[in-house]
Amino acid sequence: MSAELIGYIASALVIVSLVMTSVLRLRLISFVGAVAWFIYGVMLNAPPIYVTNGIIIAINVYFLFQMFTAKHYFKLLEVDRRSAYLRSFLEFYQADIGKFFPSFKYDPEQVDLVYLVLRDLMPVGVFITERDRSGRSLINLDYVIPGYRDLQPGKFLYEELDHMLPEKGVRTLYSVPGSEKHHAYLKRMGFAPVPEATSGGLYQREIG
Repeated sequence: MSAELIGYIASALVIVSLVMTSVLRLRLISFVGAVAWFIYGVMLNAPPIYVTNGIIIAINVYFLFQMFTAKHYFKLLEVDRRSAYLRSFLEFYQADIGKFFPSFKYDPEQVDLVYLVLRDLMPVGVFITERDRSGRSLINLDYVIPGYRDLQPGKFLYEELDHMLPEKGVRTLYSVPGSEKHHAYLKRMGFAPVPEATSGGLYQREIG
């Protein structure tokens, strides 16, 4: 591979890293980009390039190690469906929520359960369910704010729900995938297609 091609790849990685909203992805792409620049600098025998990027590689390795080994405090907090803070949270992230859940509309009269996902006591996600006409518990919203979608809030959420929802009389959760990413997320969280579901797709997950 030519030095010129490696230089183009390194430049492209830097550009991609600038549009990342996930801190973890930003660090990973920045690390790979720095490695590419380091190789480029070595091939050109340009110490300013490979020394600088060698330092950037070390910095990224340090922060990635911190991210993968850090112990964060997670908490699932049930909130009132008419909570003023909840409404403010949903309004603030309305545009981003619409990208993943285009049909989402919050109606407190239709809502059954509402939980905030807290990471180090900072709200990073919201989980909302409602009851359909058959009495099933349907997920209305399962959303995590930008920058925290790779830090395991989803895994924590469903582990906690396995303990908390049976007390609410919920044994099965249902969800309709809003996008391909949402479809993949549901599968990772243990959901499976409902065999008798009609077109449009319906997934379920047994609680506990």
